[in-house]
Amino acid sequence: MWSITMKKIGIVTVGVLSAVAIAFFIINSLSKSAKPFESAQPPALPNTPARIYGIIEPLGGEVYIAPPVPRTVQAIYVSEGSIVKKGQPICLLDCDIEKTELEIAKSKIKEIESKIAITKDEFSRKQELFKEKAIPELEYEQLRLQLEYEKTMLKTALAAYDQAKTQLERLLLKSPVDGVIYKLDIHNGELFTPQDYKKIIIGNRQKQVRMFVESFWRNRITINGKVIIKDSETTEPIGKGWITAILPYIGTRDFRTEDALERIDVKYQQVLVKATFSKDVPIGLLVQCELAQ
Repeated sequence: MWSITMKKIGIVTVGVLSAVAIAFFIINSLSKSAKPFESAQPPALPNTPARIYGIIEPLGGEVYIAPPVPRTVQAIYVSEGSIVKKGQPICLLDCDIEKTELEIAKSKIKEIESKIAITKDEFSRKQELFKEKAIPELEYEQLRLQLEYEKTMLKTALAAYDQAKTQLERLLLKSPVDGVIYKLDIHNGELFTPQDYKKIIIGNRQKQVRMFVESFWRNRITINGKVIIKDSETTEPIGKGWITAILPYIGTRDFRTEDALERIDVKYQQVLVKATFSKDVPIGLLVQCELAQ
């Protein structure tokens, strides 16, 4: 009897200890999972080289050209690499409808001008007759009002002509700035829409680098600070420059690098670098920037 009682006590004790162990394990696991995620900390060494990446772009930024309405390309007057002046034609879009509307507006003007010429001649004759009281005032007044009405119609027709001319002219896309055609991805007979605004890119012949600086490198950035520019893939030096502007914008960036140490949970401040390059480099090239000591 005594041995049976001891056996029961032993079983209960083991059960209690097991329950306590399981409860401890669960509480410990929950406390670990509840800890907030600790993001990577910025480099602590003041002399650690800053890893800053940027994009090459025309000095002053890129200028995009897009059509006002979807139309087919009829003619192209430039090519990639062409140097253009402000107002120089880039391409012509299908404008048959606008040409027809312009011709209709011209015809309307001529028609009204002919009517005005006839009415003016008749009004001059009847004006003399009215002075001599050879015709009633009502007849004279009706002719005068008719002439005023036709003049108003002419103003309306001229306005319609100007509008039709503007609609036609806007289908001849022109360069808004002096610069270089960096990209021209359109072809004759191809539909060109307002959403295709990145198919034509114009910019200054000089280039700059738009750096995206992580916040913890911000204290190293100073106006006129020197920068060494390297190809991000080969790390080969390809140019140099100096900081010209620190923009107030702080946010994300729209590109990623293959740098294994790159942080993805940070915000970036945009910094502009006026640059000179040892060789021809395309806009949009990803570069690594090193702050010169």
